[in-house]
Amino acid sequence: MTSSVVTKEGISFRFPWMFGREYDVLFFFLPVILGVTLFYFVRFSPLGLSALWSVLLLEAFGAGAFHWGPTWFAYFDKKNRESWKTQPLKFAVFFIAPLVVLPLCIVGSIYIPWVVTLITMLWALQHLIQQNIGILLLYHNQNQGEAIVDRTTEMRSQQAPAIFFAAILYWRHFFGSPSFWVYKLIGIILFGFAAYFVAKYLIEFSKLVRDGAAVNVPALAFWALSVVAFLPCAYLGNKPDDCFLIPLTMHWFQYIGLNYMLVRNKYVETSDHASNLPMVKISPVLLFVVTGAVGIGILILIKLGMNVKGVSPLAIQVLAGTYMGIANLHYLHDAFLWRFREEHARKTILPFLMSYRKKQQASAA
Repeated sequence: MTSSVVTKEGISFRFPWMFGREYDVLFFFLPVILGVTLFYFVRFSPLGLSALWSVLLLEAFGAGAFHWGPTWFAYFDKKNRESWKTQPLKFAVFFIAPLVVLPLCIVGSIYIPWVVTLITMLWALQHLIQQNIGILLLYHNQNQGEAIVDRTTEMRSQQAPAIFFAAILYWRHFFGSPSFWVYKLIGIILFGFAAYFVAKYLIEFSKLVRDGAAVNVPALAFWALSVVAFLPCAYLGNKPDDCFLIPLTMHWFQYIGLNYMLVRNKYVETSDHASNLPMVKISPVLLFVVTGAVGIGILILIKLGMNVKGVSPLAIQVLAGTYMGIANLHYLHDAFLWRFREEHARKTILPFLMSYRKKQQASAA
């Protein structure tokens, strides 16, 4: 439901939810509380301390394979495949890259594992940040009298804090305590950039509101959440898995929430696009379960291999490379699937994410 409140100072607060208040709160805001709960469960609960339960929790609500399925579901739509085949870059990304990235990650995991691990961690960070940027853009209503800050400033105000908080994690993980003066200098510079862009965003936003623009409350709340989303990476936990659990839980729910609405609005609510699938009744839930089971299976085998005598280190390296290879393909594919500056994405994805709000705007007109 879209509603608005005007204060006695004349400031208008609007609530244009993306899919409805309850749905948005459940998938885009409340997961931060679940992430904190899971973090302390994994860290301090006797049950959470077990390797098996840690793997299951990290997979189910973190960066795990349970949310890779919706990405692969895009392959089943023949319109997507036809579009990819006509563009050399898309053909390379969606048809050639799986044959290249996965073997490279496996070989790299055997000979230079730290490089593959670092690339995967950095790409995961970029993937999470970009999703926050994209969701905030979806919350905006252009030409509706809302306070919308310059896009570059808005993007930098989300990227810079995330990079600063993640840098602290990477320093702690790869180099230990950042006592060397160079690390501290870099940290100060990164903090300066983060503070500058956040302050610039708030100043521009405040000016727009003073000039009469309305406050989009869900958008502002999501911006604030994305600014501090990676704060736990800096100060909670000692391992990257623990440190990323809270922002990854948020990411997981956001991604599932978006894809559920996309599939429902595109293939279930209307019959126009269901014929593009090989079978009308094909469900992304199947891929959700299958990819999740594969991911959990790989991580459990790695855990067992590390704790059982006689297991070849090569087998563990191959499994780790396979897992990181599939994850990196997910990051690569999503970067192109959700690129709304391209016509295909604007026609095949964006209308089905905006349909609820369009109906609300039409009914209010």
